[in-house]
Amino acid sequence: MSKVKVVTDPEVIKLMLESTRRQILSLLRSKEMTISQLSEILGKTPQTIYHHIEKLKEAGLVEVKRTEMKGNLIEKYYGRTADAFYINLYLGDEELRYFARSRLKTKLGIFKALGYEFDDEKLLDIMDRLLKKEHEYKTQISREIEENEEKLKDTSDEDIIHAIEWLSMARMARDGEFKKLMEELGKTLKK
Repeated sequence: MSKVKVVTDPEVIKLMLESTRRQILSLLRSKEMTISQLSEILGKTPQTIYHHIEKLKEAGLVEVKRTEMKGNLIEKYYGRTADAFYINLYLGDEELRYFARSRLKTKLGIFKALGYEFDDEKLLDIMDRLLKKEHEYKTQISREIEENEEKLKDTSDEDIIHAIEWLSMARMARDGEFKKLMEELGKTLKK
């Protein structure tokens, strides 16, 4: 299994964002599971889980890891194809861009509840541009990790994820446009 898999196909990203599939991928992060086990945990029919597993398999996100005989039946245990999937919502697909921006809008209510004052559209624009930059750097670093998989085979998933965060922060700190956007954020989002 890979440490990190960068997902760039907008259709695969949309497939991953569906609620049940996100739950399946989350459950399979910690251990291999059968359709019956997933069905029981998620409270969905085995047929529904099977449908979602097949979609995830077709997308290269899930695979059969092992099989066991249970009486006359063969039980398939499914697992993820990577410890961590990195998706970039800023790949040009308008539906994904809309999704990314709508996720940002939910933060505005939190900021207002905490007493911050700002122009909604201006703040959304700054946040959107910052997030786009962050995604670009994290995609680059995730690809570097993919290319150096063998060197990192003994590194924990958690350490890989933290390394991506730190390396992207270091690159953003050297990016003049990013620094300028951070200044704008500081001026726009204030009490």
